[in-house]
This record gives sequence, C-alpha cells and structure tokens, in this order.
Amino acid sequence: MKKEIFGWAGRILRINLTNGKQSIEPTERYTDRFIGGRGVGQWILLNEVSADISPLNPENRIIFGTGPLTGTLAPATCRLSIDSKNLLTGGVGSSNAGGHFAPELKYAGFDFVVIQGKAAKPVYIWITDGTAEIRDASAIWGKTTWETENFLQREINERVKVLSIGPAGENLVKAACIIVNGARAGGRCGFGAIMGSKNLKAIAIRGTKAVRVAHPEEFIKEVDKAWDTLNKCETIRRVRTKGCYSGIVRTQDTCTLPVRNFQDSHWEVEKLQRTMPSIFEKYKIRNFSGFNCPISCSSFYKVNDGPNKNLECEGFEENLGWDYMAKLDIDNPVALLKIQATCNQLGLDLDNSSGPIAWVFELFQRGIITEKDTDGLKLIWGDYNTVIKLIKKMAYRSGFGNILAEGVKRASEIIERSSEKYAIHIKGQDLAEGIRAAKGWALGVVVAPRGGGHLDGATMTGIQQISKEVGKARFDTPAAGDQRSYEGKAKVVFWFEKFKAIVDMLGMCYFTSLWMDINLLGPEDYAKLFSKATGKKITGNQLMQIGEQVCNIEKAFNTLHKGFKRKDDFPPKRLMKEAINSGPFKGELLEKERWSKMLDEYYNLHKWDKKTGWQTKECLEELGLVEIANILKKAGKLIEKTNKNLISDKLI
Repeated sequence: MKKEIFGWAGRILRINLTNGKQSIEPTERYTDRFIGGRGVGQWILLNEVSADISPLNPENRIIFGTGPLTGTLAPATCRLSIDSKNLLTGGVGSSNAGGHFAPELKYAGFDFVVIQGKAAKPVYIWITDGTAEIRDASAIWGKTTWETENFLQREINERVKVLSIGPAGENLVKAACIIVNGARAGGRCGFGAIMGSKNLKAIAIRGTKAVRVAHPEEFIKEVDKAWDTLNKCETIRRVRTKGCYSGIVRTQDTCTLPVRNFQDSHWEVEKLQRTMPSIFEKYKIRNFSGFNCPISCSSFYKVNDGPNKNLECEGFEENLGWDYMAKLDIDNPVALLKIQATCNQLGLDLDNSSGPIAWVFELFQRGIITEKDTDGLKLIWGDYNTVIKLIKKMAYRSGFGNILAEGVKRASEIIERSSEKYAIHIKGQDLAEGIRAAKGWALGVVVAPRGGGHLDGATMTGIQQISKEVGKARFDTPAAGDQRSYEGKAKVVFWFEKFKAIVDMLGMCYFTSLWMDINLLGPEDYAKLFSKATGKKITGNQLMQIGEQVCNIEKAFNTLHKGFKRKDDFPPKRLMKEAINSGPFKGELLEKERWSKMLDEYYNLHKWDKKTGWQTKECLEELGLVEIANILKKAGKLIEKTNKNLISDKLI
C-alpha cells in the first residue's frame, strides 16, 4: 500500500541539460532529515558538487526548492529556495524569492527541481502536473525578463508562473540574478549567470494538483492563530500600508545607510526628504503580495508624466534605498523607479550591481580613474542618467561595463591603482548595507556563509531597541536591544542563524517571523504549523537544532571549497578604520579588538575552533553530522582536538 504524503508533493525532479535525461526521486529521502527548501538544497549541494567544480561548470547544480508549508493556507507560504555554488565567493550560495512560482511547483507535483549540465543551445523548461519538457528558447534568448515572461504566457497559452534570466545572466555577469514573476529577485551569488552558463533561459510552471495536510481542522486552527498574530502587529500594519521601503526612515535614524559607497552612514536630511515613502505614493497604483500573503508589502507604480511617462514597475524593497539612493546619492524618486525597472528587466541584482558602480564613482571622485577609463562618462554623485548607462553597460558587458560585470572584488584587482580599499565586499560578494552603527546586524552580515547578507543571521533587535527583559527572555542577553553594544550580540546572531534556516526550510516568508517584529511568529508557532500539516510531530527546539545542522552544512561547504577562515569573518578594513561622519551615531565604527572578542564568543557558541574558525569534530558529532566530519577530516580541514579554555588573541 502506497504511503500517504502530507505537506510535501513527494517528488524531486532531476534534469540533466547536457543529455536531456530526466529522473524522479522521492523527497522523503531528504526531508525526513532536513525538512525542505534550503535544508535539502544545501545537503544536495554539499554531497554532489565537489570542490574542483567551478560555479560555471556544467556539473554545478542549481536547485529550486519548496517547503512542506509552501502552497498551503499558512500565511505567506510563497517562498522559493535557490541553492548553488556562489559565483562571487566560490563558496556556498543560497537565495530566496517570493511571488507565486514556488506554490505552483508544488501544485505541479514536485518539491524540488535539481538541474545540472549545459544545453547545446538556449532552452527553457516547461513543467506541468508531473511532467517536464525541455524546449527551444532561441526566440527569447537576448530578451528581457519581462519580454520572456510575456512570450511564454502567449506560447504556452496557460496562466503559467515563470522565472527567468535577462541579458545579464546570458552574459555571465556576476551581479546577474533570477527574476520570478517579473519583479521578485532571487538575488545575490550570481545565480542568473549560473542559469546562463547552462543555456537555461527560463522555467515555466502550471499545476493543478493539491497539497494535502495531515490534520486539516487542527491545521486551520493554527493557521488562524498565525494570521491573527500578523494582523494584530503594528509593524505588519505599517508595511501593509506603506510597503517595505517605509523602513528607510529608521535606517536613516540608525545610521545604517551606505552613503556614497560607505563614506558615511547618514544621508543629508534634505535628500531623504525628497525620497520619503510619502513621495512615492504619488506613483502608487496598488499593493501586490506573494501567494497567500496577508502583508502585501510590494507595490505597483506608474509614472504618468515627464520624460519617463508610462514607466511601470513593481517594487520596491528597502534595498533600493540602500543600493541606488544612498550608495549612489540619487534623490530623484522617478529615477529610482526607473533603476528598479531596468534592473528587473535586465536581470540584475540591486545589491550586487550597485556595489561596483558606487566603487567607480568614488574612484572618479578621488581622481584614481578618469573619463579615459569610463568610455567618456563623467561619474558625478547623483547623476542617475550615467548610473543607468552603467547598469546597461554592465548587463551587456559593453566597454567599461565589462569590468563592472566582474563584481567589485575582481574589478578592484583589474583596476589596481590603490583602489582596493574602496571595494567594499564580504568574502568576495559586494556589501549592500551600512553596518558600522549596529553591532549585531554587522556580525550577522559578516559571518553569513554566502558572504555579506543580512538574511542569514543578522539581528534587528538593536535597531528595534527591544527591552532588556525581552532580550534576556528570548536570547539570554539583556543587551540584545542595545544597538551600539558588542555585548551579547553573538548569542542573538547564533539564534537567528538557526531560526532563519527553519523559515527557509518550511517555505515561508521571513516577514511573518519575530525577526521582523519581536511579537510575530517564533519556533514553536512554526513547529505547530509543520506538525499539523505533515503529521510529523516536532517541537520548536527540534526545529532549531535542524536549523543549526543546516548552518554547519553551509559552513563545511565554504571550508571545503574556499577554505574560509577566521580572517574572512572580519568586516572590510574601511569600516574598521573610518568612522561615521554625521548623524546620531557619528564616530561609530567596528573596533577590531572588540570585534575579535565578539567573534570568539560566536565561535564558542557554535563549538568551532577560535583560532582557525573551522568546525570541530565535537560540534559535528553532537549535531549528528558525522558524515561531514569525515569529509572534512579527509580533506585535512577538521579540528579534532580543541582547548575549550583557549581564547584566541590573534587579530587578523
């Protein structure tokens, strides 16, 4: 008798683009241990991609995954996990996108799609109700993501959900991302280029199958509780009304903006006034949301007059405010909408594309490069027309854009001339946000396994200024809400690393969680939803342990593939030497000695070796990851004996 499956679709689709072969394997081979989403994706990546395989090698995998709650009635169960080797760091890569693609994948009968190989010519994949077909994409190669989606809607004649790459991905630009539903970015890590290297233009999906839950009535009760929690939260009401960008005021007040390529962290007040959330209301048509989301944090905009008349786009996140507003000094709201639309169409990640552009603007400011280097362009802060020209040059690798397309780390090696100090990156990936003023946020961003991302373990507890009582009760440190303090931040980051892995494994949006607001959903809430949906009873603590396992899978991948050590868990030197120049946190920077002490505490919590930053046999055996310990030992990268009382005093 066939075993009933609840929550999951139960099948993984594997496609080899080199030979066109497909295969199906049961999801439970992995989900009994790592649940779904990022957990399963990272486990497959670790076991199937060896260290000698480069990110653009056909044998690199790119894995699209859902979770057991994806496509159910639980709130915001819309997230798609994407896992592959990181094009910018050479280590582990992970991304997450909303919209409607992930639920549709479940309805089509699959929890995951694992892709390897390289097609002989451009192709796209069409998936529907348990079947998949590799189709010719010659007609859409070279098209934008918007043109691609429109073409596939017409050709298939279905209400398909599409993810695709634009010209940036086709041209293997390191800032290339994957665009879902025309506006949702699977950003960071160069995943658009990885699809491009496989000659894979898009995936289109349409499904009509159901996702079944084990205990429908009890599940609905937990769903109602979750929705009620969200609806009562003031933060959710603000974001629902004003969008994610409404947080830009707090970002200014907490000095976490990367002003003019991190020269400061507090923007001129008059410039912020010209780009306040209320200004964008003039262009807003309506709110949008991902599948089954009660927040509706995205907005659709249209410009009705001026030189950009009829410009339309969906967006945008607070990232646009960091990346192109503050980082490039642009205070024209229509120009920012144009930049958002252009990046979406070309398939460029806002975070990674803005980094090298801001870097060359500063080089021009300091006279390190001139118009002779920039194809005749004068790079003056705030000149959005020039910025848009560089965005296009980058996407098509045209002229000077060919250097920018390599990302800020590699570009600074091409243009030497003492320019490396202005190239702000973590482990090789461009840094998006200002981190000097918020120590917990900074630690989470810097130690993030994919390199410089706040959606791994970065904590907003300091920015939110939670009370000492809440900090002590939830994170075992009363200093969790003190933005300036280094004290206790390792505990909070350690907690949120595990917690974010849970959310990604389940297939839910992080905005439903207490990361967004301390009053929102926590591990026990997610455990109840999971248990009622799948019929597999689990506690919040057990989920957190699985989250810790996933963090160690990613850590091991980085060690094996790039050998990252303690020195790679320090902030860019500029942020440790140059203080914030203005605003309420003027004078703040990241002090090397105090950072080192905080890093020691962080490694202790993980039971990693403080001297090297590598994993210990003790840590991995306690987590039940003996296989990883054996792999690291064979590679000569496992710390088998450690002195627990040793405090590393070596500053790197």
